[in-house]
Amino acid sequence: MKKWFALFAFSLLAAPASAAAPHPLEGRWKEGNLVIDIAPCGSVLCGTVVSASKKQQARAMKGSGTRLIGSRLITDIRPDGRANRYKAKVFVADRDMNASGQIDQLSNDRIKVKGCVALGILCKSEEWQRVSR
Repeated sequence: MKKWFALFAFSLLAAPASAAAPHPLEGRWKEGNLVIDIAPCGSVLCGTVVSASKKQQARAMKGSGTRLIGSRLITDIRPDGRANRYKAKVFVADRDMNASGQIDQLSNDRIKVKGCVALGILCKSEEWQRVSR
């Protein structure tokens, strides 16, 4: 009986640890009528559109021919070396443009997303609220 107990105890210790905690940016984020799901895609994070207004969808289709729902608008999200700050690549579907991006995590439930084009001269930023984890 002691052998079985020891074997059972050893198997518990040898079992893999529970899954790692999710990244603080993982979850659904909303700005206006746009909702993006930030989740792992390979070794980095990406933001995929899960909801958008009809007007936003029409502008994206007109601007770049992109079907907005299901599109990855934010890719290659990585830490940039500063606390709570990440760099990313942003696709602006209604203008058919790629931008360098920055994401600042302001709190557990707020982020500031910034995209810049033309060597960082033209930038736009928005604050997004967490919808769910």
